[in-house]
Parts: sequence; C-alpha cells; structure tokens
Amino acid sequence: MSEKKITLKIPEAYEPLLEDIRLLKSDDQNPNKMTNKQKEETWKSLQKHGWIYPIVTDVNGVFSDGEQRVQVCKDHDEFFAPVLRLKLTDGQRRMLRQTLNKLRGKHNRRLDEEDYARIIEAGEKDDLQALLSAIGEKLPEELGGPREAGLMIPEAYQLIVDAKDEADQKAKFEELQAKGWKVKVLNI
Repeated sequence: MSEKKITLKIPEAYEPLLEDIRLLKSDDQNPNKMTNKQKEETWKSLQKHGWIYPIVTDVNGVFSDGEQRVQVCKDHDEFFAPVLRLKLTDGQRRMLRQTLNKLRGKHNRRLDEEDYARIIEAGEKDDLQALLSAIGEKLPEELGGPREAGLMIPEAYQLIVDAKDEADQKAKFEELQAKGWKVKVLNI
C-alpha cells in the first residue's frame, strides 16, 4: 500500500495529536451515515480548511466522533489526522457520539438567507450550492437558485410533549387537536 504524505492542513496545536487513522476502530454501530454527495463535500472542506477539529476516540481508539471523516480520508489515501483520545466508558463514548450527532440547533430561514448572500458576495456561490445540494437543499430563487417554490424550511416554533405510552400519546394528541392546535405524532 502506497502512503501519501499529509496533504491536509493541520493547526500547529494539533500536531502532537497526529496518528495513523488506519489504526482506529469502529464499533460498527454508528447511526450517522453520509451520502456519497456529503462525503464529497466533506473531502472538499477538508482540502480547503484542513483539520478544524480532531477525531475523538476513547483511549482504545474506538470512534466517538469523526468516523465518517476518517473513512473519507482513507478513501483519498490520507492516513494521518489529529486524534483526541479521551478516557471514556463505553456508555460515555456512545453518549458523546449521540450528543455530537444530534445537538445542532435549528436554522432561522431569514438569517440563513442573509448568510448565503454574504457567502455569494464573497465569491463562494459554487461551494455553497454544492453544500446545499449535498444536504438536499437549494439556494432560494432571489439568491440565484432555481425557480421552485418551498425549497427552504420556513421558520417554525415547535413543542414536544412526552407521553408515557401509546394510549397517553393518543389522548394528548386528541386533546390538543380539539383545542385547535396543529399537532403531529412523532415517535423517537
């Protein structure tokens, strides 16, 4: 197997964390999967910006965060990356993976569009379009996107109500619906 030298930018502070990522391990249970388009965009971002944050594993090298980035790098013969090894129990490692995968916030449509406009003004329209395409979105028409309606998710405020079982869920659903609320059932 031929090895390429490191081609991605690595911040000086991360240099002591450099490891051969081929030695890291997966538990083969990561619920986070990326499409091929998303993998391509991840690779482009790594090439452009380098390692903004390290791969996170437990002390044994089992992934907590960054498994997809590692696979993308291995697919491109990039075998060294900064790895932060933390002393974690298996439960803590899994919880950290869930936390990093799920806590992302909700985007405000107007602020997103303003940011898109600034990105376009800065000459990054093609990269922005590629990113949005990778996640199934398109630029709004007024920013040079296609002439289609309903491409952006409108700003919404939501409330999640926990139910103790299916019967309780149904009762709460019917109660809120009877009060005129727009209600959806969501099973997590």
